[in-house]
Amino acid sequence: MSESQITNEVNQQFLRRTPVKLRQFARLLNDMLTQEIEPLRVKALFSQVNKTKDACVAQNFETTANLLNQLLKQLSMDESSLETQKPLLKRFANKLQEHSEKLELGVKPAKQPKAEAQPQQPETKSEPEVEPAEEASSAEESVDESLEEQGIYLDKGVLIFVSQHGQRFQALKEQFESLGIEVHETDDIEKARQYAIDHEGSVIVAPIKFAEKNEQLSDQDTEVRRIPLIFTAEEDTQQERLLALRSGGTAFMVEPVSLSGLLEIIERQYDIHADSPYRILIMEDSKAQARYYEKVLSKGHFEIRLVNDPTVLLEALRGFDPETILMDMQMPTCSGIELTRIIRQIPRFAYLPIIFLSAEENIRKQNQALLSGGTSFIVKPVEKEQLLFMAELYTRRYRELNPQIGENPDTGLMYAIAFKQRISVEAARMSRGGHSLALSIIQIDQTPDLIKGANFSAINVAIQQLSLILKKRLRKTDIIGHLETGQLGIILTTGKQSDWKTIFEEIRLQFAELPFHLKHHDIPLTVSIGLGNLSVNWDAHRWYDSTLTAMNKAIEAGGDSVVIGE
Repeated sequence: MSESQITNEVNQQFLRRTPVKLRQFARLLNDMLTQEIEPLRVKALFSQVNKTKDACVAQNFETTANLLNQLLKQLSMDESSLETQKPLLKRFANKLQEHSEKLELGVKPAKQPKAEAQPQQPETKSEPEVEPAEEASSAEESVDESLEEQGIYLDKGVLIFVSQHGQRFQALKEQFESLGIEVHETDDIEKARQYAIDHEGSVIVAPIKFAEKNEQLSDQDTEVRRIPLIFTAEEDTQQERLLALRSGGTAFMVEPVSLSGLLEIIERQYDIHADSPYRILIMEDSKAQARYYEKVLSKGHFEIRLVNDPTVLLEALRGFDPETILMDMQMPTCSGIELTRIIRQIPRFAYLPIIFLSAEENIRKQNQALLSGGTSFIVKPVEKEQLLFMAELYTRRYRELNPQIGENPDTGLMYAIAFKQRISVEAARMSRGGHSLALSIIQIDQTPDLIKGANFSAINVAIQQLSLILKKRLRKTDIIGHLETGQLGIILTTGKQSDWKTIFEEIRLQFAELPFHLKHHDIPLTVSIGLGNLSVNWDAHRWYDSTLTAMNKAIEAGGDSVVIGE
């Protein structure tokens, strides 16, 4: 089966959700490689993989469905047998990552040759034959709280439609079921609530006429985390929004309700990237105090980076990209207020939450910290519960308001996810209209060495300069975006191959002439450029792969060159 482009709305939503799930599965498999096998976690993973496999079958993604089916067979093994299969699990994790990248480009992963169709189990001296665990398929048993927090929305729960007329949400019901999401229908709002309680992670959708309560919310009601309940209405009025809120509504939609619109609302209720831990950077010169904060936050869903030297904070920021900073106020060489002002000068971190932690009780000093760009202030000694609550609150809010699909404020260019989606769109457009298109991938040759030395600021400066050259030299209709670290992509929408080659040779030479500095020394930076023309009957993935191959050939030839793909 050849790879084919996907365009309708249901498939687009499938392509948007599934790569996130595959990356989650890959991450959990990699975690299993370094830890003891935990049966409850395996059962929970089995359940999620099984649902995703069913969605792939429904969308005719046979190759991905087969891969997940093979993984299910491995997860059906008992604990001791699964321990012997860790090398194979690593291969599964790599395959899942590959499929994720292809799906992000909007294409179906192609079938592999028979020799590679099924991963071969590693030979061992005494590998037992294992029958599937008897209760592996019934993997809905409860798991520990830390694992529950790692689920993706609606993977454990149900989408519940409330309607007196069964046909009201019929089209949406069929669309969601095709995405592998379980749907339940009822004509009673209280029955829907009880069903949601019994099926944790569920979402309720109901017309506004089911909203009954119209009394002001009590303090207790505002503190309780509610079951996600989305009310729909024909008109958008404050009166109806207030009625929905007081009746337990957590969101409001104006009819007609579309698949993409409803999914967007659901994503606000449940973090689609919930499998990714919240990234917290702790700037604290006292190692003992920093380790205490780390120990407290380790009880939550956090990835933590400790920085004890204030002079290296910017490098740590650029190499970690935190979602919240815990900032000490008084430190040697420079203060937390000074560091905060420096951070706020960088567009990328303009709205990053910065929580000051200090024994400073002087209100005027605290106000100075907030005026410098601080988000909040916690007086030491810090209560464990308060630290956990504040860190999760501000980080979650930042993640909600700072979606990963959008523009990089440092360069004004699209992030990688958005740019790859654009590659898919332009490839589909070309297939319909026969336009001439080319894709270019540019890699800074010295990126691996700069990463090895943790010189992320040098990479950022180089990418910013490269983006400026591209914006000045290319047409406004050309599309520029980020790809991997130290890498940019360009979709050329007009022109011919001979012109494109000449233009990128000029860009290569112009970049090589720019002065770059690292630790007060001049460093020469160059770029390797791959150029791929979009051929007839090619899909987005083949186009991207051809261009990437051309760029790698330029690097292998010594860099600082332009190579045209076949």
